[in-house]
Amino acid sequence: MKMPTSRTDRSRYARYLRPAVLCAAAILLVSACKKKDADVPATTLDTTVPVPVAVVSVAEIDVGKGLNPDKTVKDETDDFGVRDTIYAVVKTTGTGTATPLAAKWTFQDGQVVNESSQSISPTGDAVHEFHIEKATAWPKGTYKVEIILNGASAGTKEFEIK
Repeated sequence: MKMPTSRTDRSRYARYLRPAVLCAAAILLVSACKKKDADVPATTLDTTVPVPVAVVSVAEIDVGKGLNPDKTVKDETDDFGVRDTIYAVVKTTGTGTATPLAAKWTFQDGQVVNESSQSISPTGDAVHEFHIEKATAWPKGTYKVEIILNGASAGTKEFEIK
């Protein structure tokens, strides 16, 4: 392109050149100030909702000779006859899903009389029942039921058969 020689041509040329130069300068300025993508740490928005931790605990263990309609112990006692069915009621607090709860019944010499388990999914305070019975007479002596929650001992209750 040939440079304008007359004053009129130069002012007309400058009128078109000035915005082009300003635009190019602005682009260079923005490019120089912009951080490179590699320098900017990637951020992501966490849209997951935290899941509450399931926590179930044993609040109380009772033994007795029967159950009420709400599964609580009827005739709570620590002394049983040789022909009694023995009930253990476990009161739990908290919430959980498919939480293993077990009862291990032992005689005074450590011999395991019975073991049973159930999967519980409480949504607050709850009552769970275990029991043992025998067609023949129970040997007289001291017994213990151990309640196991999530594979760990959650408490014991001793009782006697007279």
